[in-house]
Amino acid sequence: MLADMTDIRSLLQSKGVVNDGIGSSEWWEEIAKLGTPLLLEDEGLTRKVLFLWRDPQGDETASIAASVLLDVNSITDHHSWTPVCLQRQLGTDVWFGVLEVNSQWRGSYSFIPLERHQLPDVVRERGDDSLIAQRSWWVDVAKQQTFDPLNALPCVQSGWGVSSPLHMPDAPLELGWQEWDEGLLGTVKKDQIKIIDWNSLDLANQRVCWLFSTATGDAPLVVLLDGERWAEPSGTLSVLQYLTDIKHIAPAHYLLISSLDPKTRWQELGCSYLFWSAVVHDLLPRVLDLMALNGQGVTERLVAGQSLGGLSSLYACTYFPQFFSQAISLSGSFWWPNKTLMQDSTVAASFDSLPEGSLAEQIMHNKVDVSQLKIYQNVGVGEGNMCRFNDATYQAIKRKGGNVKFELVHGGHDWLSWRSGLIKGLLFLIPATR
Repeated sequence: MLADMTDIRSLLQSKGVVNDGIGSSEWWEEIAKLGTPLLLEDEGLTRKVLFLWRDPQGDETASIAASVLLDVNSITDHHSWTPVCLQRQLGTDVWFGVLEVNSQWRGSYSFIPLERHQLPDVVRERGDDSLIAQRSWWVDVAKQQTFDPLNALPCVQSGWGVSSPLHMPDAPLELGWQEWDEGLLGTVKKDQIKIIDWNSLDLANQRVCWLFSTATGDAPLVVLLDGERWAEPSGTLSVLQYLTDIKHIAPAHYLLISSLDPKTRWQELGCSYLFWSAVVHDLLPRVLDLMALNGQGVTERLVAGQSLGGLSSLYACTYFPQFFSQAISLSGSFWWPNKTLMQDSTVAASFDSLPEGSLAEQIMHNKVDVSQLKIYQNVGVGEGNMCRFNDATYQAIKRKGGNVKFELVHGGHDWLSWRSGLIKGLLFLIPATR
């Protein structure tokens, strides 16, 4: 729900902001000291949040921005021609909007300025009103997203680009990540990260993988899919080292397997037997040989991933149980292999059975055995129909004897949910012995 343009003065007054000279340099300096976005209420299950964006080109007479989309991951509807937009305070460089957000929410947001020819109504007049046209429009404009420079916390890399974090006041504590965001954790030592150049003949491709250890001897091996997302710049390795040092997570070895490109990722993480066969029969032996040179070994193997990686992590355990007996599945794409359920939310909403060929369907019909598996699984309440397919998969694992912990989190299909979920999964699967 967005505020009316005339409400900005009263909104800011509640935060103690002087309303003289809205949009002046002095006014923006005052906003910068407060930091954005601004929480307008102190209590309640939902809170009003004020978002502010400064138009770098000035007011409406100087700027080419005809509208500014407010993209709050998994709150903004990416399938709509009328997503949430900010309003301009006329005669200024100020764009603003208010959303009501659950007090436990954690997720990323960004601003997407549009020129007049990119406005939804203009695009629809030039083309058609189809789902394909809408999706094409959204993918095109999303490339223009920009983070919030007045947000004091570190930016995050989202699926569309660089975003800013929104941590609502009642969001669960993030072990390790709060320290990272506050700049309290240093980078890991370079000799802890070993680069592996994996040239796979079976997959007919070549990629970089990384091996990182918080253990000096034998320990669990955690395979992280989409390894480039979890690599050192993300802060993940520093958080893992910190939580190991303070004895929350057991010492472990982490193998980060990168995804090459969207097309290859789709092929490899969409329940590909060929991919996992190459991992277990080609990559893992190389990793074990490298570890042996340092007197290190593997006691057990886990696999973790998000989205398609969350699907693939469970697949690895069900089809290669002799190698993987534990998995962390975050926002798993359990609509697979029915792409329509992912692409068309209206079809997914009316779908009332297990997708044919899905892992849940295979588990329920005893095509694969999950009775020896231990799984951590979560999905965000903002992920719509993904919640149903994740719940169906959880129920199938549980009914067939698997040890599974399932959590709904107040977030979306979002890095900020996944980074918390990875830690929660490791705390469940490999907690430190105290």
